[in-house]
This record gives sequence, C-alpha cells and structure tokens, in this order.
Amino acid sequence: MKKLHQYTMILLAGVLGACSSMSVDDPYVDSFPADFNSEVYMKLHPELRMMQIRETVADYNEQFRVNAGLKLPDFNKLKAAEDAVFVTNLETLKAIYLDPYMGGGTEAGWETFSADATKLQSLADGYNYVGVDNDLALLTAIPVDYMGISQHFNMYGRIHGWAYRYCLPTELGTPRSELPIAGQQLEGVQYAEDFVPDYNLYCRDANGVDRLIQ
Repeated sequence: MKKLHQYTMILLAGVLGACSSMSVDDPYVDSFPADFNSEVYMKLHPELRMMQIRETVADYNEQFRVNAGLKLPDFNKLKAAEDAVFVTNLETLKAIYLDPYMGGGTEAGWETFSADATKLQSLADGYNYVGVDNDLALLTAIPVDYMGISQHFNMYGRIHGWAYRYCLPTELGTPRSELPIAGQQLEGVQYAEDFVPDYNLYCRDANGVDRLIQ
C-alpha cells in the first residue's frame, strides 16, 4: 500500500506539472462537466494543492542551491541544519499542520502529532524555505494554480473516478466502492494499455462517500 501511495503521488506530480503548462485554449477546456469548479475540486482533493506548495518550496530551494553555487552534499548539510532549527518552531509547524492544504490536521490531533519527532521532522522538511525566516508568510502567499488543479481532473481524476463536486441531498447514487470499476482499478495492471478507465461522474456526500451521479 505504501508503494502504491508513493507511486500515485509521483504520478500526480507529473500530471500537475503537465497541467500547469497547458494553455487556456487547450481543447481539454471544453470537456469539463458543466458544473465543474476548480476550487471545489481542490477542496475535495487537498493533496493536489499540498503538492503544489511542496513543489514550490522544493523549486525555490533548488534555485537557492544553484545561485549559491553549492554542491548537493553541501546544500543537504545546510538544509538539515535549518530543518533542525525549524522543527523547534512549534507555533509555525502547528499552523502548517492545521492548514487544510499543507498538513491537513486537526486541533485534536496536534498533541499526538507534535509528540512524534519523525512526523514533525517530515513536516519541517517539506515546508522549510532555506535561508528564509518568514516561511509561513511565504507558504500562505503561494498562488493557487487553478489551471493545474482543473486539468488534473481531465487528465487523471476523471478516468480514475475522483469525485469532482459535492452531492446534493437528493443524490443517493451507488457508492463508487460498490461498482465493478472500483474493483477493476484496485486490481492494478502491469501495462498502461490494460488500464480500465472510469467514464462515470461522481460526487461526494456529507459523509465523505463518493457516489455515482445519475
């Protein structure tokens, strides 16, 4: 499961990167559902925005390394030293943890999370700008790439059965998990040409269940 999650995150990163470079005149623009809203889609799948932020930080840090003329081992030592300081700033880390598009945590879960040194270190590593003191201000100022978020649906989310909007109270379609396509996609494939796309559309109900839009 962990390897599958890592593979999915890598694939999403590639999709988001490709999407962000697309023109608004791209033919995919005409293929959205009539009621598609990129902000709603992002709220349903906050990991997409999370990846945008992390990639922005990673790109900044790489540019910092290049501009400073640092070889990778030297930069990694500098980054590790700054991370060690950053991880002690619990006020900033808590704000990052509670942000739905960065840590996605809850107030109730903070105490347990903050007691786990490994989790704190991972959080610090992903959101720490090297050579910067006001990390949180920069993180929250990163603009949303709505084109990337939207085109993710067309290029990946749609055929993988990702819900794109919230359900109306009257929409009680079959949960996606009960449809044959869900099982087929969970089985996985060895070759891309064997992948079975999902041509249905889904919404998410108040209980977090993705349902078929009929």
